[in-house]
Amino acid sequence: MISIIIPTKNEPYINQLIEDIRAKVRAEHEIIVVDKSDNPPKIARAKLILQKTDGLGNAVLEGIKEAKGEFVVMMDGDGSHDPEYVNAMLERMKDSDIVIASKYVPGGKTEDYASRIFVSRVFNAAVAWFLGLKVKDIMSGYAMFRKEIFGKIILRPKGYKLLMEIVYKSKKACNARVSEIPMHFLKRKAGKSKVGFNAAGFREVWRIFLICMNLKFGKN
Repeated sequence: MISIIIPTKNEPYINQLIEDIRAKVRAEHEIIVVDKSDNPPKIARAKLILQKTDGLGNAVLEGIKEAKGEFVVMMDGDGSHDPEYVNAMLERMKDSDIVIASKYVPGGKTEDYASRIFVSRVFNAAVAWFLGLKVKDIMSGYAMFRKEIFGKIILRPKGYKLLMEIVYKSKKACNARVSEIPMHFLKRKAGKSKVGFNAAGFREVWRIFLICMNLKFGKN
């Protein structure tokens, strides 16, 4: 079974996303919404958890604790991640431990502005090089994992970018097999982005820098 974890905070698209997942994901699955909204959403056909901790990364960890599946998916709740890719990720799990839905492998694309694409590509390449990871989209928020790897690593997420910590630590702990599939990253369907070329975005860049330094040189 696949456990699909969706962290949300004031995401008006979440109920439509749940319907899309139910329609598109062919394998047996459960949907876990971990919510930090000002007013928790009323949802159907999914399990709702009211987030006790802070931050998107911690929301995913709270969802993993409740997950019953052999495989875990994390994805955004704004409609930018098409649930159809869950099927392709599951297929790649035959020879992988982590499968990343990537904007930057051949066949992948994004509807972001050209300036954001340039900055994202450069930043992704720099982080991957610094951490010694052969991954094109290490900042992706859409990926599938074998649940068992979370029993082999200790995660201390800060901010939005959990994937690079999972990949880096699982490669070190158990030589996890990582692969990428191409995805079309869509514009959010509703609501406003929390991070962009704004103060929150610059704070997130600083957090990522600190995370990279800690992963590379800290005790982890």
